[in-house]
Amino acid sequence: MGMKGRILAMFAGTAIVAGIAVTAATGAPRLDPGVTSSTIAIGGTFPLTGPASLYKTIPTAEKAYFDYVNDQGGVNGRKINFTILDDAYDPSKTVPLTQQLVEQTKVFAVYGSLGTAPNLAIWNYMNQKKVPQVNIATGDSYWGFGAKKYPWTIGYQPDYPGEGKIYGKYIAANSPNAKVGVLFQNDAYGKNYYAGLRVGLGERKSQIVSAQSYDVTQTSLAQQILALKAAGADTFVVFATPTPTITALVTATKVGWTPTTYINSVSANRLFLLAAAANGANVDGIVSATYLQSPTNATQANSVGIKLATSIIAKYAPALQTSFATGDSNIMFGLSNAWVFVQALKKAGKTPTRAGLMSALRNMNMVDPFTYPGIKIQTGPHDAFPIEQEILIKWGGGAKGDWTPFGPLYSGVR
Repeated sequence: MGMKGRILAMFAGTAIVAGIAVTAATGAPRLDPGVTSSTIAIGGTFPLTGPASLYKTIPTAEKAYFDYVNDQGGVNGRKINFTILDDAYDPSKTVPLTQQLVEQTKVFAVYGSLGTAPNLAIWNYMNQKKVPQVNIATGDSYWGFGAKKYPWTIGYQPDYPGEGKIYGKYIAANSPNAKVGVLFQNDAYGKNYYAGLRVGLGERKSQIVSAQSYDVTQTSLAQQILALKAAGADTFVVFATPTPTITALVTATKVGWTPTTYINSVSANRLFLLAAAANGANVDGIVSATYLQSPTNATQANSVGIKLATSIIAKYAPALQTSFATGDSNIMFGLSNAWVFVQALKKAGKTPTRAGLMSALRNMNMVDPFTYPGIKIQTGPHDAFPIEQEILIKWGGGAKGDWTPFGPLYSGVR
C-alpha cells in the first residue's frame, strides 16, 4: 500500500472509531440479558407434576399477577414475560431446566423456583453466573444467612427453622409434659424444620420420644405413624409437603392415634385439610402458622388485598376461582410473591439491571396487600430475610371447617 493508501486507511479507521464513539454516546444504554425496550424475561421451575404438584397453583397465580401488571402498562413501560417449567420437584431436572432459562431463554432473573433441594442444586451455578435467583419458594435459612457468600440469591417467605422454633416454644409453654413425636421429610427441608423445633423446645427437647423420617416419593407412612404411636407420643409434629401431610393425618386417624397435632405452614392450605378430612382424618384442633390473608376469613374478606386478589384471579386465572374461593393459600402466596418482585423491579430503575434488582430486594421496607395484617416486608444491609413474622392458626369445624388465627404476631422468625 502506498503513502496515499495508508493515509486514506488511517482516516477511514479514525472515522469508524469516531462513529462508534458517537453511537455509544448517543445511543440507547446497554441492556442486561432478558431486558428489551418493551419486555423483561423471567422464569422459574415448579412441580407441576410429581410428589409436590399440589403447589402448582402458585406459578399460575404469579403469572396472573404479572398479566395484571402488564395490562396496567407493565413495569416502567416493560411487560413481564414469565416462563414456567416443570421440574417435578426433582433437583436432577431443576439443574438443566435452569440452565435452559439462563443460557437459552436468557432470562433477566430466575424467579420463584420452588423447593429447598431444587434451589440448593442451582445455588452455586446461579451465583457463579451472577444471575438473580430471587423470591424462591422455600423458607430455608440458607438464603438469608448465606447472603454474603451468595449475593445473587434471596428468598421470600418466613424461615423454616424459625417457624419450627415457634412450635417448639408454644409446646414447651402450653404442654410442658408433652411426649412429642415428629415426622419429617428426609432432606434439608424437613431436617431444618426439625432442628428449629428442637431449639424452640429448649430444655424440653428430651421430650421428643420419636422422630421418623420419610422419603418424598413414599406413598405409605403407616410404618412411621405406628412407630410414633408405639413410642407413646401424645403430640404429633409434621414437617412435610402437602401430599405426605394429608397421608399422615389420615393414617393417624385410621390407626386410632389422636394426638395434639401441628403441621407446618407450607402444608396448612385449607384445601389440604378439607381433603384430609374427606378421607377420614380427624383435623379439629390442628395448629399451624400463617403470614397470608385468606378469602375465607370473615375478618379479611373485605380487605384491599382480598378484593384485589379476587378481581385478578377472576380475570387472569379464572380456572383458579373455585380453589381461591375455597381458601387455597397457595394462590395468595403466588400473588404476594409476585407483588414483592414487581415492587423491587420498579425500584431497580427505568433501565433495570440484575445488580439493581438485587439491591432493591436487599433494601425493602413495605407492606404487602396480600399478607396478614401487621406483617411487613423488610430487608437491609444486615437482614436478608424478607418476611420474619407469622401468627399461629388453629383448625375448627371438622370436615367443613377453617383456620382461625390466635395469639400474638411472632416477630424475628429465623
